[in-house]
Amino acid sequence: MYICFPIFRQTVRMRQPLLFLIPVFCGLTASAGGFDTGPQGARVLGLGGASTAYINSIAGLSMNPGLLSQWGDSLTRLSFGGIGQIRRASFIGQDTYLRTDQELAVQPGGYFYGTRALTKRVTLGLSLTTPYGYHTKWPDTWEGRAVIQESRLNTYFVQPTVAFKLNENFGAGVGLIYAYGKYSQRRALGQYDDPSANAQLSASGSGYGVSVGLYGRTGDNLSFGISYRTGVNLKLKNGSSTYAGVPSRDAALLPASTGLGTQINLPNVVSVGIADRINKQLLLTFDFTLTGWSNLDSLKLDLAANGGQPARRVNIPRRYEDAMTFRIGADYQVNPKLTLLAGVRYDETPIRDEYINPEFIDANRLGVSAGLCYQLTRRLSLEGAYSFEYGQQRIARTNPLSAQVANISGSYQMAVQTASVGLAAAF
Repeated sequence: MYICFPIFRQTVRMRQPLLFLIPVFCGLTASAGGFDTGPQGARVLGLGGASTAYINSIAGLSMNPGLLSQWGDSLTRLSFGGIGQIRRASFIGQDTYLRTDQELAVQPGGYFYGTRALTKRVTLGLSLTTPYGYHTKWPDTWEGRAVIQESRLNTYFVQPTVAFKLNENFGAGVGLIYAYGKYSQRRALGQYDDPSANAQLSASGSGYGVSVGLYGRTGDNLSFGISYRTGVNLKLKNGSSTYAGVPSRDAALLPASTGLGTQINLPNVVSVGIADRINKQLLLTFDFTLTGWSNLDSLKLDLAANGGQPARRVNIPRRYEDAMTFRIGADYQVNPKLTLLAGVRYDETPIRDEYINPEFIDANRLGVSAGLCYQLTRRLSLEGAYSFEYGQQRIARTNPLSAQVANISGSYQMAVQTASVGLAAAF
């Protein structure tokens, strides 16, 4: 069962033009759900992301800038690689009992880290990461095509960082974040018989944030880390909303192109971690993370004036909730050349049942990961990891009394697979 379009087909034409706009943008807020692309580095992916107190890879500075203080030697360190993520969901309609699988779509990503000490107490770092994003693609003719057919979000973070070694056991770091994001969405106009009738939107923009962290050791074997990253508000300007295949009778209500501006709020993150060296070979890490998705109370869409339509704002409620993540990782050195990695994680979803949407399916997830690090030479190592996460079933129900939430009734099941390969060098 679809909502928003069929039930308003007659009234919209006469006196409620804004209702046409609501389903176009309802899915956009789903892009502000649990769409973290995972640990930004092959070695930390192998640990399940438990890296707030982990100093065996400079990729940990994306989670905790305070770790940078521990690499205050004379070496220049580099770590770089690629990340690929596949998020796939299946849907079974409440009324049709038909099963639809998302089409295969890989979310590409990558990372680069570099560090260099200025003095024994001051170290500089730079990270380039892709921490948030997704690519959802359903068949063009599936039963929810009027809600969403395809949607994509990509983000890119640049973070210059400086860290200070306070003493032999403690260090602190701070990084300035510049973020750039691109968003696009496509869906069918289900109220028309023409299968080519569709709506598309696209926008891009940037925002800023700050990341701070502290690292400390209570002895030779036990260390801890605490970090906080502010939320980043991506202000998407100079976007557009376009319609194709619209009958001439509705051309004034659905113009070919309208300017669009909006904002996607990326969450703040608080993380606490502990690392315990059990023996010379085995290191265990534990992380607890609280992600502040609750700032996504609603999405405000600013539409430019077009023809007889004045400039206007559409407000779509979301009421997202903060979510917790628990991670455990193990780093085991088999021999001087080979290190094996393993991790377990549990992620809560911030999306309430009443706001489940097929643009981005999220659920409470349990995941496992494995990886390795192999020393090719004394200064160069190869890193690789794979992670699999399985989500609980989610039930979506339409609400005929709410025109602000476009949805389709049914059940979703989803899984996430992530792989990463990279190199780490010191010279």
